[in-house]
Amino acid sequence: MTSAWAIYGKMMVGLRRGTMTQTIELPIPEELLHLVDERARTAGLPREAYIRAVLSKEVSGEPSVGEILAPFRDQVTASGISEGALDRLFSQARDEAYLERKPRQIDER
Repeated sequence: MTSAWAIYGKMMVGLRRGTMTQTIELPIPEELLHLVDERARTAGLPREAYIRAVLSKEVSGEPSVGEILAPFRDQVTASGISEGALDRLFSQARDEAYLERKPRQIDER
């Protein structure tokens, strides 16, 4: 599938041949565009891919990892457990789960 790029104002929008796509042209304030570019760089995505991902997530209503983990983070904060203690707790749980799933070796001496 080949791609073409169209530039509208200060926003570049990706167009894919062979798929049903629409192009939206809208004015974006410079300060917002700088924030979008910064977030896109942080995410390691081109501007247009980042905008598409944010729009898709927002419209589809899928929660972000941060939103999913928010209740857990709140409980951890309320519990007062230290970061080191939490690391040890998870390491112990991981090790126990591994041992439960590990095939038992039979000593045939």
